[in-house]
Amino acid sequence: MKKVQFACDVEFVATFANEDYDRTAQEVAKLTYKDMLELLTMKSQWRRDMERMMAERETTEEKVVNVEPNNSASRLFNVQEICI
Repeated sequence: MKKVQFACDVEFVATFANEDYDRTAQEVAKLTYKDMLELLTMKSQWRRDMERMMAERETTEEKVVNVEPNNSASRLFNVQEICI
């Protein structure tokens, strides 16, 4: 069973006219070695943080399942369930 629900209300927000926006292209700056090193360091840190958070979540879900087998772990993390 597939189920998707969207809000029926549509809200229009007034913005500026096309002529009021500056859409000229900006020249892209070249990445330096230092910039690339910073990006790779950040990526590595994000990966470690994500692995740590996933391990914490798994531990918490195991506790919930062991303590309250009838409750869904998604309720603990306030995750919206999607029926497919």
